[in-house]
Amino acid sequence: MGFEEVQASLAAVQAANRPGSTQPHLVVVLPSFSVGESLLSHYADRIPALEHRFLVAILMLRITTARLAIVVTQHPGQEVVDYYLDLLPGVPDARDRLEFIVVEDTSARPVAAKLLERPDLIARIRNLGDGLPAVVEPWNVAGPEAAVAERLGMPINGTPPDVWPVAFKSAGRRLMASAGVPVPAGFEHLHSADEAVSAIERLRSERPGMRAVVLKHDDSGAGDGNAVIDLSDLEAPGSRLARARLRSR
Repeated sequence: MGFEEVQASLAAVQAANRPGSTQPHLVVVLPSFSVGESLLSHYADRIPALEHRFLVAILMLRITTARLAIVVTQHPGQEVVDYYLDLLPGVPDARDRLEFIVVEDTSARPVAAKLLERPDLIARIRNLGDGLPAVVEPWNVAGPEAAVAERLGMPINGTPPDVWPVAFKSAGRRLMASAGVPVPAGFEHLHSADEAVSAIERLRSERPGMRAVVLKHDDSGAGDGNAVIDLSDLEAPGSRLARARLRSR
């Protein structure tokens, strides 16, 4: 099934996943971090811990017709699971409606990419649904997560991967500016070192007293790729030496 075809049932399944629902259904919790390779490599040994932050999804079991399948690269441990279940006093059979799908892979990749390499686990998730309405609850939706939804034949609660750039920093600045929201001085959609240097020179010309600028990656998170460039020791804006020194930083 293609992505658009799978997504056609999203609204109906989401309606079933509400308090008071009488419709049995499956929620596949997918804490998959599809972010830049350098960011994933930085957090490689902490990816399981980041996935476990999504264990708050266990509280969806208060919807008594919901069954949860949580996909992780490492089981959080029974003590942690018990802690979350203890937050649901009086909820019938919550423990019986919870299952972990553990993809044992420590590589610095999104768990969705790892799951795609395990047809046995894909089949196991399908069997858990047993023909019930089902939805995938992701952390974000890029290519691997969309592919999981397609492979499972279940809609995913997120936007199509092709609109991912709408969430980039450049797009955010332009959106706020078009809405009349003040934004810090700066430029967006820079694609090379030369463009970055030219943008910094222009900022310095407009604000000669500027002492530093922040350079950010358009598509990143957690500060990955950010840099503070000190301008305090540069010559006058536009001079050859100033430009040469900017290039060397």
